Amino acid sequence: MAPRAAAAASMSMSFSTAAAAITTTSTDNVGGDIVKHLTLQNPHVNVVRYEHKNLLFTLHHVQFNSEAMAIGFLEAGLIPGDVVLSWLPEHFAENMILQFACSKAGLVLYQLDPEMAVNDPESSKVALRKALALTKANVFVSQEAGSDVNYINLTHEVIPELDAQDMMEGMPFLTPRFPHLRYCLQTGFEDEDAEGWYRYAYFIVPGDNYENLLLASNVTLGPDTPLFGQLELNAHGIPEAVGKPLTNAQVIEQKAWPTYCNILEKNFHNVEGVGVIF
Repeated sequence: MAPRAAAAASMSMSFSTAAAAITTTSTDNVGGDIVKHLTLQNPHVNVVRYEHKNLLFTLHHVQFNSEAMAIGFLEAGLIPGDVVLSWLPEHFAENMILQFACSKAGLVLYQLDPEMAVNDPESSKVALRKALALTKANVFVSQEAGSDVNYINLTHEVIPELDAQDMMEGMPFLTPRFPHLRYCLQTGFEDEDAEGWYRYAYFIVPGDNYENLLLASNVTLGPDTPLFGQLELNAHGIPEAVGKPLTNAQVIEQKAWPTYCNILEKNFHNVEGVGVIF
């Protein structure tokens, strides 16, 4: 995902269904396409530096890793319109790559603030439980641990079936609590005490088959394709409903994702927030 992780392990999901994908009719206001064309013009332009892990990204790094993650999602059987729920903080580079990957694959991305877990772990579990149910997420993405919080342990209290999942058997993950959920991804590099989880890096699948995956479906990805799912929160920060998702075009017009939009404008910027690794 980041420059130092460009050689991250790739995994082609053999249990995937016929991966439906997308044809594009316009690159206007589709961030995943815009970054590709910007990269063709100026691949080595620096666009963002993350203080967390001290990572510097060029346009090429953003394009390469986000397209590889889009391939990973599509080869895993996800289809346009499927839902990803992210529990990643804004200062993680993995969050930005995920945003571009969802634009490229036609997935709807919801984001749940992980900061609540630092101050109120019990409420954060309620928020996660509600978010998973309301969004009907097919993929859940979380950091392993940070700011003295073990997010994997918190998630296991919400999804206890993760403890029973034996990854060595190669069986798909199922939970009656959240029947739509198929993959839980974590950004760490350790599998111990992370039963049922895939490493984020496993969904970074470099390849030259992205265009072929897109041509495999009649679905059209464009400016009006839903991208940024909206969680409606109560006064305590607990999700109560989902609103109408922002489209590709609206995310750019409203600058809903600051780092994402700065990259598309080739505005080099620094993302603060080192965090504390648990």
